[in-house]
Amino acid sequence: MPYPKLKSDDILGSREICFTNRKDSIHPQLMRLCMDFDLVVLQVQRRAFSHISKRLLSTGNAFVITNRDYRTTGQLFSPWCDTMLELEIFAKKHHVDILHDHLFGDDINETNWR
Repeated sequence: MPYPKLKSDDILGSREICFTNRKDSIHPQLMRLCMDFDLVVLQVQRRAFSHISKRLLSTGNAFVITNRDYRTTGQLFSPWCDTMLELEIFAKKHHVDILHDHLFGDDINETNWR
């Protein structure tokens, strides 16, 4: 499932959400993706252009699933979600697709099978 790349020009700031304890996680699907498959849940503060003030303003926070190399590749494995709960629900529904994109790439047709 291709999602637009994460561009540094589109964000004001970000932070990685860390999962440290397997027993007490309230988001078990996200915890498994991060701890077992080396993915990252990123909380991103997006920027938007205001036509009224003619400058860039911050919007609300969003959460995405990406790989550890998000600074260079910008690859996303989920849509922008407003809450961690929405991202958890998405990860639960699309677990196989997320792992396929992470392990094999986002488009199987781009692979040369010779």
